[in-house]
Amino acid sequence: MKKGILLAVLASTLWAIVNPIIKQGLSYDFTPMNFAGLRFMSVGVILLAYTWHRGMWAEIVRFRRLFINLILINMFLGYSSFYFGVDFVSGAIGSIVMGLTPLINVLLAHLIASNDKLNIYKTLSLVVSFLGLMLIVGTGSDGSPLDWRSILGIGLLLGSILFQGYSAISVSEEKGQVNPVFLNAVQMFFGGLLIYVVGVGTEGFQPFIGKPMGFYACLGMLVFVSTFAFSFWFMALRSEGTKVSDVNMCRLLNPILGAVLSWIMLADEHPDFSSVAGMLIIVSSLVIYFKGEEIVARFKKNKQLEK
Repeated sequence: MKKGILLAVLASTLWAIVNPIIKQGLSYDFTPMNFAGLRFMSVGVILLAYTWHRGMWAEIVRFRRLFINLILINMFLGYSSFYFGVDFVSGAIGSIVMGLTPLINVLLAHLIASNDKLNIYKTLSLVVSFLGLMLIVGTGSDGSPLDWRSILGIGLLLGSILFQGYSAISVSEEKGQVNPVFLNAVQMFFGGLLIYVVGVGTEGFQPFIGKPMGFYACLGMLVFVSTFAFSFWFMALRSEGTKVSDVNMCRLLNPILGAVLSWIMLADEHPDFSSVAGMLIIVSSLVIYFKGEEIVARFKKNKQLEK
């Protein structure tokens, strides 16, 4: 397995636990943007302390276009949409909708990136994954039709995917220019600060001292995931010989593991036939994407040997 793909799998595995933990954290009478801002600023402080070096500010100014892209588009717009979207839908449905990330990002890479075009197997894989996701998101976690709040939540999550997909392509196009962990540190701190300031302005200040231990456990787990998952993700995007589309297809692990964890961790969420069937279809699309050409070639070879 290529180094970039392995790093993407590690990041995706960590991200799979995010949705149910966010819902748990928000259940402690806390608002989405305040919570997101605290999470990302905490990660930024940890990573800046680790990556602090001479010439740091000059490096930020030199690559200001990339940093502004990540802070405003990836962090602020992407995660504002994500946190509100997660708050509006069930944990399982939120995890599964985010499974559209590979489909949208592969299409964006095809349209924007210079060396990342679709072929017949990638196209078939995207169609199959889309069908699986439509089977899942057509119903709520209990099999009933979605209400307006859930539909709005799904729309916000899709917006989040678009913002972050565009930023991922920008990072990939700048291979070798900036240390990926430092890149993560800057976007986390300043992006988190911006989210927090806007959150205080729109949601009001939310006291975070004296909360139950469960709140701090959720926040601590999210800080841990962001510290490592985003760093792994940037390393994967910047690995030589690794395409944005290949890295993003690894995120199909998110809806599978995330939905299962939601069913385990959240008392009012349970699996249903549509969700399980959709998950199996999504897994098959991943096989087609990475192994479709190899499977067809092997099948043709076996047919020739039989003759």
